[in-house]
Amino acid sequence: MFSTIRLQTRTKELCKSYGKDWGLVLLVLIAFSAIDQIEPFHRQFSVKDTTIQHPFAKKETVPVWLLLILAFVLPLTFVGVIAVFQRRSYTDLHNGFLGLFLTQALVLIVTDSIKIAVGRTRPDFLDRCFSLYDNMAAGTPVEMLYDPVNILSNSTICTRQDLLRDGFKSFPSGHSSFSFGGLGYLSMYLAGKIHLFDERGHTYKSLVVLAPMILAALIAASRVADYRHHWQDVSVGAIIGSLFAIYSYRQYYPSLAAVKCDCPFSPRVNGGKEQLLPTHLLHGDALHPSERYHDDPEEEENTVRHGSAEADGGDGVLGQFFRREAANTQGANKRPGANGSSAQYRGSQQSTNNDDDQARLITV
Repeated sequence: MFSTIRLQTRTKELCKSYGKDWGLVLLVLIAFSAIDQIEPFHRQFSVKDTTIQHPFAKKETVPVWLLLILAFVLPLTFVGVIAVFQRRSYTDLHNGFLGLFLTQALVLIVTDSIKIAVGRTRPDFLDRCFSLYDNMAAGTPVEMLYDPVNILSNSTICTRQDLLRDGFKSFPSGHSSFSFGGLGYLSMYLAGKIHLFDERGHTYKSLVVLAPMILAALIAASRVADYRHHWQDVSVGAIIGSLFAIYSYRQYYPSLAAVKCDCPFSPRVNGGKEQLLPTHLLHGDALHPSERYHDDPEEEENTVRHGSAEADGGDGVLGQFFRREAANTQGANKRPGANGSSAQYRGSQQSTNNDDDQARLITV
């Protein structure tokens, strides 16, 4: 009975604590849907600009539905399978899903906001505007196009309107940011689970971690091949996606250089009370053990407390170097003659020698 009550209480605490996270993710997605309805900025252009004279590809190499499968469903599936069947941890399952949803929500709203604000023309913009390569639509040949004298052209000269709105949303690439966001997050997740930076140099670990990033790079490259984006668009999109993947992953998992980098942070529940102290005080003797929330024993072993020494690990690979130096220092302090203990050791030795001398005098 008590275990059932405890389980119900803990479930309510988890829902209350993480419900805010899921609610914010939902609000970000709703905001993205609203922002996406805004007309993008119509930037001026030149009809003689050869970088926007490419043909409009009616069939994309990676359409939106395939992008969703590769950059969202695929990472979601890998996280779910590993958490349920290999880790057997509901905390890992929840943190993995929440981190991925947060990544893609932030990627979508930031990318779309920049698209609308910048309004850069796509490489196939003139074909969208004049149907340059579509004789069936009575397109205008490019050699017959001219800009007004001493000024650039604008969208009012376009004879075709159905594809025009999307033609001003080239920068940055949504496919690139979304793919590097989802697949970059998957790379971080896999790197933590297999302890990529364990100083043993296993080549297969690098291949496992890089595989999702290679897939993301191929998706981004297809946008250039389809004349949907300029190379600058996909480059900036890759940076945006990667940054949000790292940011979201570190919200719920320790550094990849941490000893327990394969474990998620412990649940944010503490006997029904929110912990208001700085997180770096939550380990050691900062709180009495009776005041700290302890999860179930099996889950406690497979999680890492926020701010704990196991979660820190330094920033990046250098964390392991600092851990080594700290271990060496601690080992040196334990040896006789190290730091403050050396004086005590020398004092005890001198005292022993004096006692021996006195004993010899008494004997004589």
